[in-house]
Amino acid sequence: MNGTENIRLNLSHDELLEVTQSSLSALLRNDSLLRDLPEDIIVEEIQSQIAVEHGQSITIFLHRDNSVPMTVIVPQNATVRTLKKAIKRHFEIYQRRAGIKAKISWKYIWSTYSLNYDSTILDDNDACIQDYGVTNRVTLTFKRKKGKVKQ
Repeated sequence: MNGTENIRLNLSHDELLEVTQSSLSALLRNDSLLRDLPEDIIVEEIQSQIAVEHGQSITIFLHRDNSVPMTVIVPQNATVRTLKKAIKRHFEIYQRRAGIKAKISWKYIWSTYSLNYDSTILDDNDACIQDYGVTNRVTLTFKRKKGKVKQ
């Protein structure tokens, strides 16, 4: 038996998981290309980053009022609906990492706020985001929708 097999046979599952996680963390910290990735990165995020590098996806920055901008990755031919789903998924991952248990009503979010690019409202869920001029590395903002005036 070689040393790796001997270690594997003597460790419990939890201990082996901890050793693997610490080894991966050390690799990520010491690699100049991978050091900006989170330690608990998931396969979905890795695939998104690879798609960006291959030119299959684009990176969009999303600004909210008085908060840190978010980075969302979507396919180049994404629709507004696909973009909204990617934003929702990004928030889910962010909340899990931050340990936030709050439930977000996305129906409320999309009925109260709109996505804007360069003063244009992305209002057609079935339209391609490129139809609005959204390309790689652009910034979108959340803008509160105007309410109807009651008479």
